[in-house]
Amino acid sequence: MGNVCGKKGNVDVTTAGGEKDNMGNSSSNAADGNGVGQDNKAASSGKSASSKQKAADNKPIPDPAEIKSKPVHQVICEYNDLEDGQMKEVEVEGQKVLVARDQGAYYALSSKCTHFGASLAKGALCQGRVRCPWHGACFDLATGDIEDFPGLDSLQSFEVEVKDGKVEIHTDTVALSSTKRVKPMITRDLECTLLYLIVGGGPAALECAESLRQAGYKGKILIITQENDPPYDRTKLSKALTSTASDLALRPTEFYNVYDIHIMTGMEAFSVDTDMNHMVFRGREWTDYTVEYDQAAICTGSRPITLDKPGTNTFSKDVFYLRTPTEANEIANKSKGKNVVIVGSSFIGMEVAASVVGKAKSVTVIGRSAIPFANLLGEQIGKIIMELFESKGVKLVMSSEVEELIGNEENLTQIKLTSGETVAADICVVGIGVLPNTEWLKDSGVKLSERGHIIVNKYNKTNIDNIHAAGDCTTFPLFIDGDRLVNIGHYQMALSHGKSAGMNMCFKEEPLKSVPYFWTAVFGKSFRYCGFGNAKEDEIVFHGESSKFVAFFVRDDKCIAVASLTWDPMVSVAAELMRAGIPIPASTIREDPEQLHLLVPK
Repeated sequence: MGNVCGKKGNVDVTTAGGEKDNMGNSSSNAADGNGVGQDNKAASSGKSASSKQKAADNKPIPDPAEIKSKPVHQVICEYNDLEDGQMKEVEVEGQKVLVARDQGAYYALSSKCTHFGASLAKGALCQGRVRCPWHGACFDLATGDIEDFPGLDSLQSFEVEVKDGKVEIHTDTVALSSTKRVKPMITRDLECTLLYLIVGGGPAALECAESLRQAGYKGKILIITQENDPPYDRTKLSKALTSTASDLALRPTEFYNVYDIHIMTGMEAFSVDTDMNHMVFRGREWTDYTVEYDQAAICTGSRPITLDKPGTNTFSKDVFYLRTPTEANEIANKSKGKNVVIVGSSFIGMEVAASVVGKAKSVTVIGRSAIPFANLLGEQIGKIIMELFESKGVKLVMSSEVEELIGNEENLTQIKLTSGETVAADICVVGIGVLPNTEWLKDSGVKLSERGHIIVNKYNKTNIDNIHAAGDCTTFPLFIDGDRLVNIGHYQMALSHGKSAGMNMCFKEEPLKSVPYFWTAVFGKSFRYCGFGNAKEDEIVFHGESSKFVAFFVRDDKCIAVASLTWDPMVSVAAELMRAGIPIPASTIREDPEQLHLLVPK
């Protein structure tokens, strides 16, 4: 039934590659009654639609079968070289391969995480999964399929044979050189007229679309976003201010063409009629478009809270909110040789401060709390971070608030604080929190929390049968905390939500089971965190010093969260234990944090 209509009737939908086809592309095979099936050859054989892929220059990507290859049969280790739960890297035909032993069986996979390239041999192995030590992406040990995020792609998996006490790998040179792969997905069937609508253009939206195709959905997929570009990695904006949307793109243009995922950009969600199953969007020229859908996923994310102080509007050209690559580029360009003030000691604000150090004339952070991140990480870790920034020349003005922005007739020159103190300021970057993009859902029948987040169940379904929601705009039951409803604005969690929504739109009934995992990277140091603690109330068991530490957040004599600096893979090990439902008793980690590894089943 899906249709896209504007004031003048049917509207052509432009794909990411620029082709217009009235929502039609290639045909695969006959769809079943609900447009969901696994009979497509590409899905059942584990192959993607490679014959349709095109590179950026519009030339077909060579089919791996056509590339000259040679078989590889090589002994990679002795059977007794590893014990259960151990991993190592070996070299095969000049390529690194991860070898792991779990419950007596050997496995071989690509050795690097598909997210940022971390060595998985240094990660965590638990119950048939390997988790990256850097950012927590998880892969199935038997298949190499990605199971938790960040990252989108899966690992290559290689056949392993144990014979006469030796472990031998059987593969070919092409597979060895292809270190990552797209999880098997089907393409659209023109005979299936269903339209699944995804509202929003962030990581949750993209992963929802991919999961639909992975689950066997053969109908139309339409992503409508207010963004000007297809989905990109927004987490990198504050760390690399000069990046463009194409630099940060999560998928290349040809990907959307291959898998028949259509994207409309620059379109703001305006209203939804849940009885008639249609949504209204408003374009750049105030043209309204109505989209009829069969199922919908709302992934509209959040937006920065604006600074409501005298002078903000007067000097608006000098006040920035980091949300898009264009804004990041402006901050980078205008910060050179200027006095930069960051209002808010949030992760984004602090990362921006770190990014402009050495380029700006001065960098000042104004924070309401006495110590940055104290509420989340505790005062001890907050002080470590504070001292790190101060050692790099950043001035932190804490326990302070902005009273007024002051300047001359044209430019911002200083910021006055409620204490009466003034700070020199040519550029002001605001990072004081976010609000969910859900105002358009008021009176729609979609249930919202008091703070405006969409309430979903463990399947990411709203109170409306054919509407799911995912990402920062939601409140959801956290399985590691007794299904307490929470809102977590993490990149990794948004991707996990997108997967859950996509799978359950295909009636898979797979509950969301992802452990919150985030990181921040400043001045060459990466701070990691998993779980869901409360530094104000939890006991914090700290091991180490300012240059290397691990901290356990303890409640009711059980560890519920872990933070670390250069103590890998501690956070990833803890995350795997939490996911598996294996308690981490406080007594285990009070004296020696390395005892955490003893809890991992062998």
